Amino acid sequence: MTDRQFKGIWIPAHIWEQLDLTAAERCLWAEIDSFTNAKSGYYKTNEQAAEELGISQRSVTRAFAKLENLGAITIEKSGVRRVAKSTPWRDVLDTVASNTSHDGEEGSPQWRGIKNKEKNKLKNNENTLLMPFEGKEFEALWRTWCDERKAYTKGRYTPYAQQRALNKLERLSYGDIERARQIIDQSITNAWKDFYPIRQERNAQRAQLDRDAALKWSAQ
Repeated sequence: MTDRQFKGIWIPAHIWEQLDLTAAERCLWAEIDSFTNAKSGYYKTNEQAAEELGISQRSVTRAFAKLENLGAITIEKSGVRRVAKSTPWRDVLDTVASNTSHDGEEGSPQWRGIKNKEKNKLKNNENTLLMPFEGKEFEALWRTWCDERKAYTKGRYTPYAQQRALNKLERLSYGDIERARQIIDQSITNAWKDFYPIRQERNAQRAQLDRDAALKWSAQ
């Protein structure tokens, strides 16, 4: 299998506009799409993908499963290697349209980020949020965050803004619900409108940068 010469990542509009996907999931999809042709596909391991995307291997596994479940990619085996290929966008739209009337049935792909000009084929799901964690516990935590944020923030917290915040929370928490809880608690305690890395971790990172800079200076 011939390696592709890396020239950066170009993310097609139909991928970037899927706001129900995290940025890492969209980047992974774009990478798979760039490798896809008649003879090859994306064959990198979870470890390689995690390193390139800056996320955990667990998040990579979830991303592959999510994209495959949505019908965005197909996955095959080539010997011991996994080979992923991007599904043509027109085929994805046809699948979504055919499943819209059966929304909620088991095994039916659930797309919520299709562009407005294509939504005439689909059920309107613009107010539906895709939660990064399953279960009523996180849903209750998210409602608490929205209520607290509303108390000190003017303006409506739109579904679009909430989905972006949820995607950012998943990224900052590395897919760990306990870390997500700490990040939300930190923002509520400080009356912040957004999410940020856990303060202790930021301080540790800064300290490490200071140590690295000092070592570099002393070596000169």
